[in-house]
Amino acid sequence: MVPSIEELLEIARTYWPSHEDPNQEPGPEAHRLHVLWRPKLAEPGSWDALIDQLEKAFPQDTIGDITTPSNACFWCAIYPGGDRVPPGLHWVYVGCASIIAPVYTVYRAQFEYGERRIFRQLDLEPPAVEPAVTLARLMESTMGLSLLPPAIANYPAPVFVDWKSPPKTTLFHALFTSRPENPP
Repeated sequence: MVPSIEELLEIARTYWPSHEDPNQEPGPEAHRLHVLWRPKLAEPGSWDALIDQLEKAFPQDTIGDITTPSNACFWCAIYPGGDRVPPGLHWVYVGCASIIAPVYTVYRAQFEYGERRIFRQLDLEPPAVEPAVTLARLMESTMGLSLLPPAIANYPAPVFVDWKSPPKTTLFHALFTSRPENPP
């Protein structure tokens, strides 16, 4: 079950500062997030199982565990076509499992592939197509999380998440990542 907006805002304030620090020094919120990450990274368990299941479900694609502890989520991506992506526009499907709330999201980012990868478009509400459908199903069944509805994900959060600041910060940024357009 998805927590209420009020509960999610309280969670966001627990792990992200509600005021800007001109010195950019990590505050108690950053320390709490760091402490929460330690055991999660030591024994991700169901996250490893999810990555294994995605590799079996999409053997023709590259599955990346792109988790970084500066975000508030485990982060994975399904890159098109395996080792050699043909030139042109391609969608990268991304799954995020929050470590601070029992929710997940699936989105996609479009890139133009050629000599290098160039970001073109972000879709935080992907259509019900593969691999988004399977990614969402596996995140629910393997990790026991609930999909964060877009209306809640887009709700303003009065916190500073990396370089995202109010009023542009949303619950999506606080619960998952401030840079959804930039999967590694």
